[in-house]
Formats: sequence, C-alpha cells, structure tokens
Amino acid sequence: MAKADEARVVFNTLCRALDNMQWKYDKEERTDGYVVFTSAVGKDLTMKLAITVDADRQVVYLKSPMPFRVPQEMRDDVAKALIFANWSMLNGSFEMDYSGGLVSFKIVIPYMDSMLSVEVFRYMIIISCQMIDKFNDKLQALAQGKMTLQQFREFADNKQ
Repeated sequence: MAKADEARVVFNTLCRALDNMQWKYDKEERTDGYVVFTSAVGKDLTMKLAITVDADRQVVYLKSPMPFRVPQEMRDDVAKALIFANWSMLNGSFEMDYSGGLVSFKIVIPYMDSMLSVEVFRYMIIISCQMIDKFNDKLQALAQGKMTLQQFREFADNKQ
C-alpha cells in the first residue's frame, strides 16, 4: 500500500476512535499527512492536543503544549523536573524548548507496514491526558517558584 493510502487509513481509524469516545475535534489535511486538533479538561488546566499522522515518516504523534512558558531563570530546574517526570512514565515524554521555555508532552507510535487499531488510539489519547494532567500543574508551580525541585521530585517519585 502506498504511504499516502496507508496514512489515510490510519487517519480514518484515529477519527473513528475519537468518534467512539464522543470526542469533539477539528481535522486538517496537509500535504504530508493529517492533523486532528482537540482538547481535554483536566483537574486543573485545559490540555490542547494535536495528533498528527505523518505519511512520510509513517508515524502518528500526539503533541500537547503546556499553557505556560517557563521563565529563563527557572529553565534549569524545569529541565531537571522533566527528567524526573519522564523517568516515571512508560509511554510518552515531556520536552522543553530551552530557548523559548515552552514545555510539551509528546507520544509517538510508528505504523510502518501495520495498521493501528481504534484501541491503540484510545490508549494513546487516554494515557497522554493522564500524564499531562498529572504533571502540568506541578510543572507550572515549579516554573512559577511555588514548588521546589525537591518537592517535584518527591511527587514524581510518588513519595508525596
């Protein structure tokens, strides 16, 4: 199957998964694939999600920027905090654009010569929302100086 055709099938499965979950979303077709834009409301902050089906790289990736920027003076602590958060997760990771202070969560699933199921997409979305919701307010508190790096580490290590 051609890469573009395979991407279309994967995208349709993603949309079917969102429809089954009764999730509201917008979709966009691009020259290199497809993107779904949606959001979820967590315990404290709203999570924006962009789910991209990249036909050339044959991957689906979910990316969710945090709704805040990390001030320059807090970026070293937040970078260390992301190490602690990522160590606690099996799938997905947080990353930071150090020059601009933007923190995002991402998860990537390849689909070369295979088809992803509705359940794989459901898992991808649910686990992403759980991890974002678990850490977004703590990362924001750390970035604002309302939490120490040690407190964040204890939280990430489930010692708090």
